[in-house]
Amino acid sequence: MEAAERAEVSTETFLGWIATQEGRFELVDGQIVEMMAGAKQGHNVVVANIVMSVGPQAKSGGCRTTASDTAVQTGANTIRYPDVVVDCGPPDPDATIAENPKLVVEVSSPGTSLVDTTDKLDEYQRHPAIRLILFVEPTLLSVKLYRRSEQGRWEAEKYENLDAVIDMPEIGAVLALRDIYDTITPRQRPRLQVIDTADGSAPR
Repeated sequence: MEAAERAEVSTETFLGWIATQEGRFELVDGQIVEMMAGAKQGHNVVVANIVMSVGPQAKSGGCRTTASDTAVQTGANTIRYPDVVVDCGPPDPDATIAENPKLVVEVSSPGTSLVDTTDKLDEYQRHPAIRLILFVEPTLLSVKLYRRSEQGRWEAEKYENLDAVIDMPEIGAVLALRDIYDTITPRQRPRLQVIDTADGSAPR
């Protein structure tokens, strides 16, 4: 006998329900999904560092920077909770969904990287307001930014040097990698080795 299909949950029902919950959940295509709890310290430090760095700068342009609890609606029945959101919509202390999210940040945790860089990336890129999507590896010196051009095209930028600075005029901010990784020591990404085949020693 086939299992009965679960009824879809509306965004309104989900937002009312999640306000009474202690865990972390998202709504994906009308289904409630429990998110991984108990992030490692590196993850939490990176999130806090980004908020402390970007928040004051974005504030000067009337934008608000929040961590984890600001919802971004990426579909008719899909609600995501990025690790950091910069919302440049009108101020509303009772708002539960970011009205004009310009920047969303996902800091990877074990088991989340694949979903972050596939499903969530696709959803964020379809959102009409989002201009910047930032993915950060907390244990590896690796930051990737997707930026929407004025023509609507998405372009990827990689940053793997602590001296690098990410310019984000879309929210009136710059973000240095040294600030992202402040107080933690990420590993360098392994470099590919180029094998010289001139002497014929390369494997066949």
